[in-house]
Amino acid sequence: LPSLVALLLHYSEDEAQCFENISRLIASNAPHTSYIDQSFLAHQASCMTFGDLANKHCPAAHKLIASTSENVFEVYSEWLSWLFHDLPFNYAIRVFDVYLLEGQKVLYRIALALLKQYRLSLVGTNIKANLQAFVQNIAEHVTVDKLLERAFGIRLFSRKEIWLLQMANRKALMERGITMVQSRKSFHLAVDMQNFNSSIVMAQEMRIIWSWIPERFSLFPPLLLFSTSEDGCSLQRFYTCCEGYEPTVLLIKTTEGEVCGAFLSSDWSERKKSGATSGFFGTGECFVFTVRPDIERYEWVFIKKPELAKAMPRSHQRSPSPSSMFLLGSSPDGHGTSSNHLTVPMPQRKSRLSPFLAIRHFLLPSKTASMFMSGSREGIVIGGGGGQALSLDANLRWGHTEHCETFDNPPLCQENFQVQLLEVWGFQNT
Repeated sequence: LPSLVALLLHYSEDEAQCFENISRLIASNAPHTSYIDQSFLAHQASCMTFGDLANKHCPAAHKLIASTSENVFEVYSEWLSWLFHDLPFNYAIRVFDVYLLEGQKVLYRIALALLKQYRLSLVGTNIKANLQAFVQNIAEHVTVDKLLERAFGIRLFSRKEIWLLQMANRKALMERGITMVQSRKSFHLAVDMQNFNSSIVMAQEMRIIWSWIPERFSLFPPLLLFSTSEDGCSLQRFYTCCEGYEPTVLLIKTTEGEVCGAFLSSDWSERKKSGATSGFFGTGECFVFTVRPDIERYEWVFIKKPELAKAMPRSHQRSPSPSSMFLLGSSPDGHGTSSNHLTVPMPQRKSRLSPFLAIRHFLLPSKTASMFMSGSREGIVIGGGGGQALSLDANLRWGHTEHCETFDNPPLCQENFQVQLLEVWGFQNT
């Protein structure tokens, strides 16, 4: 708010007019169209929402920040300061001009464009200070016209979807005990280096995995639900320990020392709703990943390529059955003309897929590109369509991985592998 006041003072006849204009901005607080967050809770939810968007749209920069900072949220909590405090004046006023026309969504666009550009710069030891210095010297990297062009080239969620994400983040904060008015102290919990104990991944590796998880879940520290070293190699025991928890993180270490896994957005008890058909369930927030030898994430294909699908409601389409997939044996074989004003053409509305909704809400050209997770007495499958990203047998001893259409992933490790260790992590207080 102080930065906005400072900008408005440059274009106000006196303090009274500036006060009136700021009051109008504050009064515009309707859903989807608000300009200024008016509580600590709303501000923190906006920061979390930006973190979610950065995770989706700036994976390289996000991975860099997660690997060099103990608290990713603390870095992203400065995102509004980048725009109205750190940007040079001629950049900030152009951003402010578009902000008055477009609302808060444009701020997400421009901050993401800055973050996309940042991955090309050198990184210092203090990531927050380095980011601030980068934004302050942005003119050395990109012109204001080019920055805005890149910002509007980002295929962002709709205003309604962003608002729904903010509401989900607000709910998670309130469940965590964050109130409307609260002292500005750090509350975001990164993975505790001292207390975290996994037999598969190190704390630094888990911190990167945690940074990929939607902010409303990563608020909560990890909780070990199941481990083959403690609970045995029983699929039924796996289901018993995991049911009642969503989301979960599955970690697998093979006998060859490779490590891979998956983030699974839905409760494994959802498998019971399919009856004997063993249908797929889950949402587009699911993803698979590798940790060793290389750490990499593979998201739902429609997040990376939204043009492949149309977001249309539907009511009668069923997921295909994966029952025939359990084949594992007991062993493997616009531009402005003025420096202080920008006329932005309204972008054409494009159909978007919301990863927060289940696959039943969409009419997809290929059912096989929306197979997230499935389970039966024979085993579990994660990712389907032309193959399975991960599949495990009923003894949790042998597995298979290959390219699948849902995540467009390569094999996550050796295609036929033996499980050395398997862990499932949940989220405390979820």
